Amino acid sequence: MNVDEYLREDGVGLATLIANGEVSASEVTRAAIEQIEKENSSINAVTMKNYDADLSAAKFGASPLYGVPFLLKDVNLYSFDMPTTFGSTYFRQASPRADSEMVSRWRTAGLTIIGKTNTPEFAADFVTEPKAYGVTRNPADHGVTVGGSSGGAAAAVASGMVPIAHATDLGGSIRIPASCCGVFGFKPTAGLNPVGPYFSEIASGLNSDHVVTRSVRDSAASLDITAEGKDRGDYLSALARPPGKLRVGVSTVSPSGHQAGKNQVEAVRQVALALEDAGHTIVEYRYPSVMSSGDWFDLLWIYDIVKLVEDHAREIGRLPLDDDLEPLTWHLLKKARQAGTKERSKMLVGRQAYIDHHLSSFGDLDVLLTPTLSADPAPVGALSFNSFLDVESWNEAGYRFAPFSTPANICGQPAASCPTFRTTEGLPVGVQIVGKPGQDTLLLQLAAQIEQIVGWK
Repeated sequence: MNVDEYLREDGVGLATLIANGEVSASEVTRAAIEQIEKENSSINAVTMKNYDADLSAAKFGASPLYGVPFLLKDVNLYSFDMPTTFGSTYFRQASPRADSEMVSRWRTAGLTIIGKTNTPEFAADFVTEPKAYGVTRNPADHGVTVGGSSGGAAAAVASGMVPIAHATDLGGSIRIPASCCGVFGFKPTAGLNPVGPYFSEIASGLNSDHVVTRSVRDSAASLDITAEGKDRGDYLSALARPPGKLRVGVSTVSPSGHQAGKNQVEAVRQVALALEDAGHTIVEYRYPSVMSSGDWFDLLWIYDIVKLVEDHAREIGRLPLDDDLEPLTWHLLKKARQAGTKERSKMLVGRQAYIDHHLSSFGDLDVLLTPTLSADPAPVGALSFNSFLDVESWNEAGYRFAPFSTPANICGQPAASCPTFRTTEGLPVGVQIVGKPGQDTLLLQLAAQIEQIVGWK
């Protein structure tokens, strides 16, 4: 298999060729490695290489993704053959651990894990520009951001290094880079994919680990491998069935009341018209007037960083030095320690009120359609914490850029970014669809319908 042949297929397509005996899994892996070696020097998506990985643990044809090259994001999940460094200089000498449950399931299904992808330190920034590994460049335009925090994963998929890569999402970290890079990014319902045995939950349940892909069916196939619950094994087959006639709410005004940019509005308009032509009912939606997550949103996830740093300090026998952690991490550690247990209790009350208010606003809607981002991908450096003089300005700029993603994390909803539009300059623009908690199958079916009738490459 040459690289051109490799790039024509998504993951399911590659696995089908392998199953039919038209190509071997090792040939597919060699094509992926060739593409990584060709592209990574300029894009910097892959930070660790594991080219000696093999399929010895997997049974031939174990899943619709058997033999497909795969990359792990360098946070949350552990693998026995590579360290997990959380994108941090302080963790660069960390030792590998036994596979996390999701990693074990991917291996058993026959995916070939050939490396790890770049991420901001502790997945905490809106962009992927960590001090430890450097800036990841956007395949569409090296001068603009890939987004964060799964920027390395999205860039690897967009550049054809692999058709599918692990990604995480606690405030938009799958959907933001998917939109910036022009790939499909699906955030499952909170808790659908396991994060054990090292964590019972991540970021107080805000987080969902899953993948970024070029096709909807690859995302569904991965969910069949990893998901918990009664629908495991049925997501890919469900794509053959239409989602039925849905009531779709549409908004291009963010929860904070700001209008999205013209390209984002146009992308939503085109998808809304296509869905209406397909028989869905399109209605205007407005976010509730009181939709501010305030400081309590950060307090839902930053305590995880405190524990990771403290555990690692005990493991290596020393506390981090000033240069071991980035300024944003030091700020988050200070904020967590100042807040204390009383503030942690208050944040849970605030979150529940937010959930009740937001989910009730759906009313009889089945799905919400919005832009994924409020603007085109920003220039490299423009949104990085290190470019700002104060935390407030950084927060404001970041959430102004990506205001539509956070509600789904707070409420545990499934959500996806679909790469349906390009600007006149060729930059990708994603539209977001959001469902009710537990409606992952329905959302994937709608995404597949959008992929078919609007189309993307």
